[in-house]
Amino acid sequence: SVGPTSRLDAIRTVYGASVARNLMKIEVSENDEACSGFKMDGLISNSNYVAKKITMVLFINGRMVECSALKRAIEIVYAATLPKASKPYIYMSIILPPEHVDVNVHPTKKEVSLLNQEVIIERIQSAVESKLRSSNDTKAFQEQCHIIIMHVGSKSQKVPVHKMVRADSTDPAGRLHAYVQMKRPGLPESTLTAVRSFVRQRRNPKESANLTSIQDLVADIDKNCHAGLLNTVRHCVYIGMADDVFALLQHGTHLYLANVVNLSKELMYQQVLRRFAHFNAIQLSNPAPLFELLILALKEENANSECENDDFNEKVAETSTKLLKLKAEMLEEFFCIHIDRNGN
Repeated sequence: SVGPTSRLDAIRTVYGASVARNLMKIEVSENDEACSGFKMDGLISNSNYVAKKITMVLFINGRMVECSALKRAIEIVYAATLPKASKPYIYMSIILPPEHVDVNVHPTKKEVSLLNQEVIIERIQSAVESKLRSSNDTKAFQEQCHIIIMHVGSKSQKVPVHKMVRADSTDPAGRLHAYVQMKRPGLPESTLTAVRSFVRQRRNPKESANLTSIQDLVADIDKNCHAGLLNTVRHCVYIGMADDVFALLQHGTHLYLANVVNLSKELMYQQVLRRFAHFNAIQLSNPAPLFELLILALKEENANSECENDDFNEKVAETSTKLLKLKAEMLEEFFCIHIDRNGN
């Protein structure tokens, strides 16, 4: 750094402004001789700091060293307190009696060990955890800018995947868009219009089957819909996962915890009703035999059973295959599942 500046200014010079703006002061003072009577002061990253690897700058008695046990202990505290993806930045300066520092751990004397090391680490761990918990009540979120990719030139250009962005937070599918694409040469406008119309019809969530039973189920959903909750879900911004089940969503000035499992189940149920008889189909390169698929399913179902009757499974699979072949026309019309004469 450039001479006698503050510690924070030195960090800003060496590591950048984004690191310096997300640091918190931390101090631990211990006069008890049982833990070496050490004093620690430093700067640690807060909940807004995001990095792929941990950075620890450690000075003991004014000398830059490493202490693997201390580094690992602090990393554990961050992993338990903040999101798993967050790797901290730590600067610490520890002062303690010189005779309590063992510098003979490593040939270059870069790695050190401390007398009463477990006690010292425990004190520092507690201080870091307390600081993180008190600072984790608030978090700043950067608003995502809308990025438009422009293509200039007469030739058609394919947009690389890494240059596509999800620029619209209100798009529930989070699709990748290449915004301004050149029209393919030689493709008539009428053909493009027809394709767009076809795509719109397939994506239109209000297009449902003419069956009375399906229409009644859709009408039941619309009737019981909560307008306020619908508006929140429709216009919320996804922040991140809080754990394996709950996601953090922002709507206006409010933050919500949403049960992703329940939301997903409801979404899939409504999608099935809305797209009944209009599902997308996937063509397999090699048609899958129904009989073998049913055998696999039966074995999976009875995986924990002590007795496994192969003859019984084959009879069930054979009967089911015949039944599905008889219902092939209905399965194709309603579920877009095609079954040929050979039972594939």
